[in-house]
Amino acid sequence: MPGVKIGLNNLVYAKLISDPEPGQGNAVYDTVKPIRGAIQANINPNSSTETLFADNGPFDTASTTGQITLELNVADIPLEVQADLLGATIAGGVLINKAEDIPPWVAVGFKSLKSNGKYRYVWLAKGKFSIPEDNNESKTDSISFQTPTIQGSFVKRDCDDEWRRMIDEDHIDYIPAMGANWFNNPYGGSADTTPPSVSSVVPADGATGVSVSASVVWTFSEALALSTVTKGNFLVFKTSDGTPVNGALTINSARTVVTFTPTSNLSASTDYTAVVSPDVKDVAGNELGTAYITSFTTV
Repeated sequence: MPGVKIGLNNLVYAKLISDPEPGQGNAVYDTVKPIRGAIQANINPNSSTETLFADNGPFDTASTTGQITLELNVADIPLEVQADLLGATIAGGVLINKAEDIPPWVAVGFKSLKSNGKYRYVWLAKGKFSIPEDNNESKTDSISFQTPTIQGSFVKRDCDDEWRRMIDEDHIDYIPAMGANWFNNPYGGSADTTPPSVSSVVPADGATGVSVSASVVWTFSEALALSTVTKGNFLVFKTSDGTPVNGALTINSARTVVTFTPTSNLSASTDYTAVVSPDVKDVAGNELGTAYITSFTTV
């Protein structure tokens, strides 16, 4: 059962150094830095929906996402972090805010604990913060923590239109490397745009004298998205008439080796074709792109 969010930690940010035009490369970020003492992170996307009425009724509808507001409540915002987020300066240990300060574009990441013990990981790609609220109260006979709130306005990146990315540890396509690398950069630990490829297949293309009890084994260049390892994407059939072979699919723990095991022996002296669909994806979401086709003949 999917868990419900119950916690928040690992709040970080990174300055956006460059965000090129579409097709000109990936965005580049500075070093990821922590903001200690995360209490609350509220994301409020501002979207609008309009409906066109025609022929005496609703005819079509369209929606758009505008500015996204992020409100962070933390135990404290150190002077160094404020200088980074607001474009201010620190001189001799003194934070100096000026009217002409220009806040830089930044990305913000964090993870949320879920009730099932798993985490949800989040990155917001591009935003600017405004001067935080700073409430001060006199000390009384009861303790009242005075925690600052800072608000940012986020938009989509120019290079790829992305404004947020998320992954759950209990999602079918999650692998431990995602969580381990998530806070390395605002691409969620990966700016991988290279599609997967088939490194090898057994039986090899054009093989003859293949055992009728043989399985078909594909080895890939990188880990696959488990949701795309389906019987619809890995096919074995008789070459002559397209009769499909029934069987079971399995994948190794590294998600790089897929095995198709026929339910019963193949026919003797028969040509078979094995196909990997172009829809197979790696864990970064890149598609194979071109069908991988091999043929073999049984003994």
